[in-house]
Amino acid sequence: MKPDRLRTLIRSRASRRLRVVASVCAGLIALNALLYALIVAPAAARLAENRQRYAEFKKEYAEAVLFQKQKQVVAGIISDIPRQKDVPLLIKELVQASRRLDLSVDAVNSDIPQPGSGGLTMLTFTFPASGSYPDVKRFIYEVETSTRLVGIQDLKLASDKGRVKLQMKLVTYIRGD
Repeated sequence: MKPDRLRTLIRSRASRRLRVVASVCAGLIALNALLYALIVAPAAARLAENRQRYAEFKKEYAEAVLFQKQKQVVAGIISDIPRQKDVPLLIKELVQASRRLDLSVDAVNSDIPQPGSGGLTMLTFTFPASGSYPDVKRFIYEVETSTRLVGIQDLKLASDKGRVKLQMKLVTYIRGD
């Protein structure tokens, strides 16, 4: 190309339009970059931060709900713990359950209560009974699955003339109030 022709082409209307379009595009690109830097990027960061906070709040809420449920369960367990005055009723229920299963019961002996923590006292008592093996087995099962808070601490079985002698040491906690 000759220099005159180049100058003419540069000065032509089409090239001016092209420069204007290129300038407008460059301006729009710069404006787009500016808007992204000032609006979109901070909003994306805030969105990520808010999602993180939402997840933390959701976790705290789930823990609070679980705590409330556990608090109710513990309150129910505490209310099920017998008082000192309820122990004879507990022993009577155990004697009645054993007799219902055709077991004969000897004298029930309790140990001196041992103070525990949290206002609870551990009470152990021996429960001697005798009867057929299936009846003894059912009685042990009833004690283990009882809704009462009674546990078997020690269990001894002996046989005498076709009858099974059961010597059970049971443990429970009693409230001091």
